[in-house]
Amino acid sequence: MQSVAQLFECYEEIAKVVSKMLAAAREDQWTVLIELQKDYSALVDRLRPVDATFVLSEHERARKHDLIRRILLDDAVIRELAMPRLARLSALLASNRQTHALTEMYGGKSRR
Repeated sequence: MQSVAQLFECYEEIAKVVSKMLAAAREDQWTVLIELQKDYSALVDRLRPVDATFVLSEHERARKHDLIRRILLDDAVIRELAMPRLARLSALLASNRQTHALTEMYGGKSRR
């Protein structure tokens, strides 16, 4: 990434991916969201080392701020949509641990 235009292309691409992630979360397509998360991570990894190296004009800083705000707002909604699913998963895991502990305590096989 060598130009401010490329920097903004990357931010725009991140915003698009997060928007797709939000759509997947709204449609309860968690597998799709996880795949998109990989794209998101790759883009952020590409952006991170060069982001601070650019000197931006006031207009460019405002544009960057708007893009980041949009990305963060979508991310917040994704997290809100994911919370009930994560709570169910957590309860399922706790139940599994409890079942495993009881099996260990009382034996998993009936004795004859």
